[in-house]
Amino acid sequence: MNKMLVLVLCLYAITVQANDSFNSELSHVAGGAAMGAGFTYLADYYGEQERRGWIGFGTAAGIGVLGEAIELASGNGEFSALDAGSNALGAAIGAFVTDQWVLMPVVNSRDHYVGLTGRIPLVL
Repeated sequence: MNKMLVLVLCLYAITVQANDSFNSELSHVAGGAAMGAGFTYLADYYGEQERRGWIGFGTAAGIGVLGEAIELASGNGEFSALDAGSNALGAAIGAFVTDQWVLMPVVNSRDHYVGLTGRIPLVL
């Protein structure tokens, strides 16, 4: 059943035509935000906590540019800087929000010290 659904969606996607309307660009921003958030989470999960936001943004924005380049190379369309820019804007929003407000903060023991210091007076 799942394979049939994927096949139907792929065949449907062949007939899709793009435009530069507000809704089209909003969908690029939303898709970029979802990818940026997802890749930021994956970078955190697999151990790159210190640069997880940059990894999420770079990967999501790179996929957007790569998708536009594939569209140009296939001969079915042209490279749309507006689409790539909208995707990059969404990727930046998704990566930043996920890095700063969704995931746990990163405390690097080499750069910062977190703790409590106290002294007990010694009376003789």
